[in-house]
Amino acid sequence: MGCKQSKDNKWAYSNQTLARNGQVKPVAEVRGMARQSEGSIDAQTIEEYLELEKKIAFAEQTSPALLLQQKRDQKAHLEERLKLQKRNYEALQEQTDLLRHNEALLGILGEQVLEAEVKQKLLELGEDQQEEKREAVATFNNKEIAKAELENLEEQFSAIDTDILGLEDESKQLQSLYSRQDELLGRIFGGDYGSAAENQYEHELDQHEEMRNRILEANFKWKQAQMMVDYAYKQLNEAVKQWSLLPNIDASKLEERYGIACIARNNLVASAQNIQGAQRYLSNVQFPYCAPGEVATLNKATAYIFTDMQTSSRHQHALDCYSTTAKRCGALLQWINQVVTNTIAKDLDDINKKVKSSSMALRQERVTLIKAKAKELTGEDIEIKVADINTDANVQLNINDLARTEGIDPNLLATLNAMDLQ
Repeated sequence: MGCKQSKDNKWAYSNQTLARNGQVKPVAEVRGMARQSEGSIDAQTIEEYLELEKKIAFAEQTSPALLLQQKRDQKAHLEERLKLQKRNYEALQEQTDLLRHNEALLGILGEQVLEAEVKQKLLELGEDQQEEKREAVATFNNKEIAKAELENLEEQFSAIDTDILGLEDESKQLQSLYSRQDELLGRIFGGDYGSAAENQYEHELDQHEEMRNRILEANFKWKQAQMMVDYAYKQLNEAVKQWSLLPNIDASKLEERYGIACIARNNLVASAQNIQGAQRYLSNVQFPYCAPGEVATLNKATAYIFTDMQTSSRHQHALDCYSTTAKRCGALLQWINQVVTNTIAKDLDDINKKVKSSSMALRQERVTLIKAKAKELTGEDIEIKVADINTDANVQLNINDLARTEGIDPNLLATLNAMDLQ
């Protein structure tokens, strides 16, 4: 199936106007209203101002306020998903309770019988009860899946609270630096812009930073989706690898076969969760592969994994489903890679250069004005060097969002070639 490129670039950048790096600028930045009426300057003031420039540039690189708002939004969504998942798990728990007390199907089982033993008894049912067995085993499997997803959501919720606390602290520190910077500029220039050029350069810088915030947000969402789809692709391939081992394991080795099927099941479940997570990050984008309907089909197939392992025909049918999904997930990953590499990364590099240029122009103008002010007040020339400051901004991805499985490294992007996707 072809890759739909047509309208998916509407991810672009929202028209929302953002303050500098998502921060709320202090009121004192309305220069003529809030700065002090008379300028004053000394060497200490100049040194502090230049040092503040470096600290602000460093603090802005991680865009803490932008990330903080994203985390708060994610927390609200997680709360809703947790409520729904708890209800889903409780409903499945009720269904499995009814099944273990189904005397017509399993006979009389005491409460001391473990759930693993109940599932084993179900798997041992004869061909005349094949359909009842298949549905009952799927119900127990779905409950395990629901429990794993609930635990994953609870871990994410706990991690996001920790992230929010850290980002709140970083945002406050950056806000404090902005306020102190404005106080110093007020002390130096005494109530107004130092020049029309300073006014113009700051306006240009603000505009570039507003655009960069939009690009950074898109960059974060697409790269987060890229990471999650990449991890899902690795998990699907691991599931196919494990599932392919089953025909070579003797039918009498039930524990070994069940263990292999569990590994495959866990990777299938987690891969579906990661693809769904990627779609949530790109909620306004239609995926050309692994759309919600395909993921639902994968989840349905996964529910029957423990009965599908019992016959060669069902095993092959399931293998075809898993393999096809893995290839389509690889195609989805390639498509996301192209958008990230060919569009967003270039846009971010371009806007970072514009911010750097505007920032340097503003800094040079202010230093020129500071030197002139110092000369005016003291009669002496002051030597000030304008250092090159790294103003590039990017955001760190959140590994805590991943539904992870053992043995798969989330830090290494998969290397894809055409043969992998055939």
